[in-house]
Amino acid sequence: MTTSNNESSILPEDKKEWIRLIDESVHTYDDIDIGDIYAISRNFIVVKRGFVNIHYYYIPVKKVEGWDGNVLWLKVTENEVKEKYERDTIPDPNQYFVKDYPYYTGFTGYNYPLPIIVRRYSEPYEDVTKSAPEENVPSIYQCGLCEESFDSENELDKHMDIARH
Repeated sequence: MTTSNNESSILPEDKKEWIRLIDESVHTYDDIDIGDIYAISRNFIVVKRGFVNIHYYYIPVKKVEGWDGNVLWLKVTENEVKEKYERDTIPDPNQYFVKDYPYYTGFTGYNYPLPIIVRRYSEPYEDVTKSAPEENVPSIYQCGLCEESFDSENELDKHMDIARH
């Protein structure tokens, strides 16, 4: 997939636009719908799948291919998501922006723009307005995959660059 210049008006490449993707559908590289975005931080999107038998997938932002206006596409397959990123832990609203608990404000200095890609499908999707987070930064930052703790999001950023998640 390539970035389309004329589609950049769908969602500008702005750090706050990631938050607008809460509740949007996520598909893997092999075109499997793995659920909806439940929470987001500077380094992870958390995808929630199911209603009774709930699964949470803590997917590094660097594994995102892009947003096509309807779906957030990943660079990994469904099997990779299940093997590497599935966790039983509900995201902490002090470390992740969660729609009903907008306490997290970790997008300050966020430097990973939302890639806009060409749409794969053209069926319409419902546009839902999202609220902005309040100002309350957590004091401990934890990697959603290995559960290692850090004193700042910059340290977590370095961990994500070095770690083989």
